Amino acid sequence: MQHLASRCLFRRTQLSVFDLSATVAKPKSTSFQFWTLALFIGILFLTGGASRVDAQSLLLLRPLSVILCAVALLTLKKEHLEGRKWLLGGFASIATLCIIHLIPLPPILWQNLPGREIIVEVDRLAALGEIWRPLTMTPMNGWHALASLATPLAVLLLGIQLTKDELYRLLPVLLALAALSGLIGMIQIMGNPKGPLYLYRITNNGAAVGLFANRNHAAVLLACIFPMLAVYASLSTGSVDQQRMRQFSALAAGIVLVPLILVTGSRSGMLLALPALVATAVLYRKPVSGRVVRRGETGFKLRAGHVVGAGVVISLILLTIFYARAEAWDRMFTKSTIEEGRTDLWEIGMQMIWTYFPFGSGIGSFVEVFQRDEPSSYLNAAYVNHLHNDWLEIPLTGGVPAMLILLVAAAFYISRTASLWRRNDQDRRAVKIARLGSILIAVTALASAADYPLRTPIFMAVFAVACLWLTLPALSEQAGASPESAGK
Repeated sequence: MQHLASRCLFRRTQLSVFDLSATVAKPKSTSFQFWTLALFIGILFLTGGASRVDAQSLLLLRPLSVILCAVALLTLKKEHLEGRKWLLGGFASIATLCIIHLIPLPPILWQNLPGREIIVEVDRLAALGEIWRPLTMTPMNGWHALASLATPLAVLLLGIQLTKDELYRLLPVLLALAALSGLIGMIQIMGNPKGPLYLYRITNNGAAVGLFANRNHAAVLLACIFPMLAVYASLSTGSVDQQRMRQFSALAAGIVLVPLILVTGSRSGMLLALPALVATAVLYRKPVSGRVVRRGETGFKLRAGHVVGAGVVISLILLTIFYARAEAWDRMFTKSTIEEGRTDLWEIGMQMIWTYFPFGSGIGSFVEVFQRDEPSSYLNAAYVNHLHNDWLEIPLTGGVPAMLILLVAAAFYISRTASLWRRNDQDRRAVKIARLGSILIAVTALASAADYPLRTPIFMAVFAVACLWLTLPALSEQAGASPESAGK
């Protein structure tokens, strides 16, 4: 009898296990597009840290970008475009403008464009005859600008094919690669300023540039890590122990970031870290499964954890300054001929905008055009590679059409961001990720007011991912979704 009872119990257990396994959904396999995009972003971080068109790593990166664009088009379906028409339309308008600037124009039309008078006179004196020229005054650089768009296009075409879960999983990918850049930067400042860890020939030797050639771009990426850590630590997926581990890892990484930004020597990076830290406090939400939501509790409250975190950050800043390693802080109070001359440079740029208004000097033409128009005080062994303000350089080279594209993009961003921050389902994972995308775009836009981060392939990719997050199709679902549906 006892043996029969044990057999019945074993049989019942078997049925229970079988029934349970039938009700548990098997995890979906990760798509080919996700692994391709993750690998491509990894290669981007290793080869795309420079903005110069003569960087040797572009010999690998640009053909690979074109190949991945073709691969992505082979698997692209109509449903992938839903909710992303504005994003792809904006990119198409940028590419179209670049192409228009490369189309040869009849001599009678080109010679009457503003700012071309000296070239017309040279043609006349040299008896060169009637020459068809494109709108851009440096066609080769115009082709380079068009080719550079293949990198963000590959990210967009692969990214729009990802599921919601796969788009969320791009966050730890970016965090890991950004942390790698920061780790390399830490080793750089402790090693040889001319050592092999500096990946580019023209770079800021002796500074913590990480995987970049420019310390300002490295510092901007480090500032972007703060809001990414906030969202990473507030995701509600996994067990309570996994959530606590994410929170601890994010806190530890944030503590290390503060002195690292200071030793990069980038003043703009240090200044951008302040709004990034504010965004971190606003974005962070304790994981839903680990708290009790009280009715009417919707606003941000100052808690002991915030006070302790602020104290730790301030202590690290003071210690870094005390030990004389905060180069960015030192440079805030020391004058540099190159750095302090940016305001003068911007004034010259404003004058040049009107010289070539309304069509601009042409995509990619800034260096040569500035050398033609620069005042005598700028004549020395060095040269100005950019205006160090993309909000001015884009109208200068792209003219009114480029300004219109910027205005439309800004209007769409403001509208989308405003609707995001008005939502009452802030604990949904889709909302958290989308808000993170809006913050990353804002940080990059602020950085572009004093530099040119978006001219590096790394930031092109990060910006493209941020745009994918901002335009998540999942946000079209009802705003009143429950917190438990954060992954839906």
